[in-house]
Amino acid sequence: MAGEAAPRRRPPFRRLSQDRRREEIIEAAIEAFGRRPEPEVSIDDVAREAGTSRSSVYRYFEGKQELYEAAADRVGAELTDRLNEVAGGPPSVQMMRRLELYVDFLERYEVGYASLLGVGSRQAPEATLSTAQKVRDEICALTYRTLRVEEPSGTLRSTVQAWIAGVEWSGTEWLRTREPARPVLEAAMAAQFTAMLAAAAVFDPLCADRVAWLLRVEPPDAPFGGLVRAVAGTFDVGMVGDLARFLSHRPI
Repeated sequence: MAGEAAPRRRPPFRRLSQDRRREEIIEAAIEAFGRRPEPEVSIDDVAREAGTSRSSVYRYFEGKQELYEAAADRVGAELTDRLNEVAGGPPSVQMMRRLELYVDFLERYEVGYASLLGVGSRQAPEATLSTAQKVRDEICALTYRTLRVEEPSGTLRSTVQAWIAGVEWSGTEWLRTREPARPVLEAAMAAQFTAMLAAAAVFDPLCADRVAWLLRVEPPDAPFGGLVRAVAGTFDVGMVGDLARFLSHRPI
């Protein structure tokens, strides 16, 4: 009859290779877990996201837990691949670029970030915690390479690991509050690493050597130079006098 709308045609079924279909299901799971916490996502949700059937999902995965672990592995690999792409330039420029990419990653997986990588939770599945630790280990290795360190000391290892834990916490808190502004967040994360390395230099020759190296190789217009000027700018005349009092003290 005239005026009747034509019936909607279903999209043609796509015949995909087994590997490609599995990849599409994992990608759909990442999207689903990235929007909602894991307990709220069902196999049916993932199937709809992938444009396939529930039975097709079960053809490749025994259940939601196995699918969740595959999604977590993929997300962890995606993050480390992105961070590994950064190369060249002064150390502080490399660090700032990696922090920018890290916050990009946080924003993409805003809801699912903590659960997909087990951040801030000891109740996450063992496989998820293992993936999270692999990501942390890779970030540690990247930081050592940026500092030109092949054999980190125990103090440097603990300093870098503590900094990474702080970055994770700051990231999850920022997702919750959106404070401070993103550029401030990234600059603060970088500054915290510099401050922690400088404090560790008091106790560890390798850390002291790397602080001296940074002072030699960093150009004045790089983030490290900006941080030094900003810190110096916080000292007024009275504070300089107090600092001189501490520096002049000689223990008995």
